[in-house]
Amino acid sequence: MKRMLLIHDLCSAGKAAMMNMIPFLSVMGIEVCPLPTMLLSPHTGGYGKPAVLPVPGEYLKESLRHFQREQVRFDCIFVGYLGNVKMAHTVLELLDMEQGPKVILDPIMGDHGTYYSNFDETYKEALLPLLKKADLMLPNLTEAAFLSGMPYEACQSDEGLLEAVKRLQKLGMKDGVITGIHAGEDEIGMAVLEKGKMAVCRETEVPYHSHGTGDLFDAVLCGALLGGKDLHQAALMAHRFVADCLREKVKEVEEERSGLPFDRLLGNLV
Repeated sequence: MKRMLLIHDLCSAGKAAMMNMIPFLSVMGIEVCPLPTMLLSPHTGGYGKPAVLPVPGEYLKESLRHFQREQVRFDCIFVGYLGNVKMAHTVLELLDMEQGPKVILDPIMGDHGTYYSNFDETYKEALLPLLKKADLMLPNLTEAAFLSGMPYEACQSDEGLLEAVKRLQKLGMKDGVITGIHAGEDEIGMAVLEKGKMAVCRETEVPYHSHGTGDLFDAVLCGALLGGKDLHQAALMAHRFVADCLREKVKEVEEERSGLPFDRLLGNLV
């Protein structure tokens, strides 16, 4: 069984972050070892201001040292929501301590051309050194633009997107999947960069948005990769599964903030 060290935040309610990724990875045959960066009561969308407890960086370091003493080995390290500059520096140290596993980075900090409310240029600068440590990056279009230094609007053209990818490669990006690419009417795209070659995939867009979709995408993609699929296959599988979850959500009358009803679809991944 493959084993992943999952460095991400933990939200008790609302289906996001670790609470989305763990069941998917588990059902796909991956042993998940969660290492939380921040604890939240619910996620930050629609529930008002959550109770938040940043996890001390020393806890993460001591946990990894304990794993090393007990020879707990990882096939993959996933780096997700870090929350602040200090944690970004801590995780950079962790990756220096744990050499060998495949590192997958989702530089979570913004969407739709803007930073999330608690992030800014300072946080972006703190994430840049992680690009050289990651074997695979999973930014959305906004995050790719910010990290590359390209204007978000410029990245909406094929030429601008290609320039952003070239800049990211110079900063250390190896393979990557950039989600939220603007495609044709009723379509959504993603750019898959694998072994130096980029392809833009376009799929039918489900006209519904929900919290936690990025975490579902990341989980299915990572599970597929660790299961032996190549990056292009894994990205398509993840995109189509998230679309299926969105279609299920459209059928419901539940409030949007409660997240996607992925539970009943988990069996499709077995």
